[in-house]
Amino acid sequence: MDNIYSDDNVNELTKKNFIIKPNKISLNPSITKKLNGILVIYAPWCETCVMSKKMWENLGSLFKYKFNIYALNAYNFNDGNQDLTLPLDVRSYPSYKFIKKNGEILNYNDRKKEADIIKFIINNID
Repeated sequence: MDNIYSDDNVNELTKKNFIIKPNKISLNPSITKKLNGILVIYAPWCETCVMSKKMWENLGSLFKYKFNIYALNAYNFNDGNQDLTLPLDVRSYPSYKFIKKNGEILNYNDRKKEADIIKFIINNID
């Protein structure tokens, strides 16, 4: 299925951007540009995912060069993205992960409302 993000402010990722080792997955540090970020794992058929697209593009624009916004289409079978759902522990769509500037992937456990996400981003700009 086609990716929903084409905006330059959201970095659409594929399986090749990740480093997968037994019991560990990380984002290639060359992708992070030494900035923390949030990864939005989505399915193009998910209504909530599509409805939040504009918010993520706006946040990507607002925090450009300070905090990265990434997206991963879990249904992009051409690039093998579906292979990442298990190592990333995706249980529903959309799912969010916190990406440290060194590529380490952590669970995002904060609330998913826009104001809460903005607060999280501001608190994690490094």
